[in-house]
Amino acid sequence: MVVLLPDSGRGYLSKIFNDEWMADYGFLEESGPSASVGDVLRHKEGAIPKLVHMHPEETVGEAIEVLREYGVSQMPIVKPGAGHPDVMAAEVVGSVVERELLNALFAQRASLNDPLDKHMSPPLPQVGSGEPVEDLMAVLGGKGQHDAAIVLVEGKPTGVVSRQDLLAFLAKPQA
Repeated sequence: MVVLLPDSGRGYLSKIFNDEWMADYGFLEESGPSASVGDVLRHKEGAIPKLVHMHPEETVGEAIEVLREYGVSQMPIVKPGAGHPDVMAAEVVGSVVERELLNALFAQRASLNDPLDKHMSPPLPQVGSGEPVEDLMAVLGGKGQHDAAIVLVEGKPTGVVSRQDLLAFLAKPQA
């Protein structure tokens, strides 16, 4: 015996039936001729893994090695065990920010053997891959704004875009 109980979707009106929410979480691709955050992520150059990240129990020294290896200045910290095979947006618990690690090491508030959970910064802001570049600019541009943001594709962190990535994208010749 099979019983079907249809759902009207009323409880999801602020989520899946809301195009803005869907774009914020990377479920919608761009709908017009304007560029999307996903375009900026795809334009990034270099041999770098999809999502460079660390875990809270890893050390400051290990984080510095990863920052140097991939030439990045910030990366997300995800819950222990997360990231295999995919990281979910809710698993991002903080971030490693090169500038803040430098200040902590220089002031001797941190040592290379300290776990990252003692020195992690707040999580990077998240933007959906379907959002327009203007929304990314609102997060990255201006004084006091963030230096990087995590890009979500179908609700999953897929990469990090920085101000430099956005600048390189805007500077490319338009076809």
